[in-house]
Amino acid sequence: MENKEIIDFYDGFVEEQHKSGINERIYELYKRLKKQGFQADSNVLELGCGIGTLTFLLSKVVKTGKIEAVDISPESIEFCKKKIKNPNVAFFANDIVNYLPQMKEIDFISLFDIIEHIPLEKHGELFHNLSNICSDNTLILINIPNPDYIHYDIANNPDALQIVDQPVPLDFILQNLEHNNLSLVFFETHSIWVENDYQFFLIKKKRSFKEVKISDKRTFIQKAMKKIERTVVKLKYYR
Repeated sequence: MENKEIIDFYDGFVEEQHKSGINERIYELYKRLKKQGFQADSNVLELGCGIGTLTFLLSKVVKTGKIEAVDISPESIEFCKKKIKNPNVAFFANDIVNYLPQMKEIDFISLFDIIEHIPLEKHGELFHNLSNICSDNTLILINIPNPDYIHYDIANNPDALQIVDQPVPLDFILQNLEHNNLSLVFFETHSIWVENDYQFFLIKKKRSFKEVKISDKRTFIQKAMKKIERTVVKLKYYR
């Protein structure tokens, strides 16, 4: 499918997104980003920002950090620029597959409900680019519909699907990570509107394994508590 068809679809999708507003999915993903350490000085690259619903929430937190929000739809970006007036937020209309960010130091890259709308044949290029633009400290967050749920919609609710709306199997994502020096650090199937309707990924740059002893990272109090715990277990179970 040509990019022009996709751009035209999302240019015409602005009002539909505006009606949805900050729904449960958007707010859940915002909370997940905060849980990973997103704060006032964070630098965030938001790939596939749409009309800026999540960007709006993020902009209320960022004070000294930066948000760089990108979408393929020029109309969506124009909507964002009118809605969000914040010197720490920049919007760009661009294909996110090969986008090169203005920011050099990126703490978080988000692709929330985006990669299922990118043709699968472009995923190799997408993940290759992600690997190139992230540092060892960058955390990539991806959320997608459960592939089984998309299969269900294809069979039972096709009108709910967007112009490109395909299942993205876990093994397909893992292959792209492996081929591009990226590593899955967390995966979860979770529920927002329907039981097990979404999947969430945390991804980082692959690094050589280092033996870091957990005991070396404990504080004096934590070490003392651990010693007490071992003593209690020994007294309780080793007779």
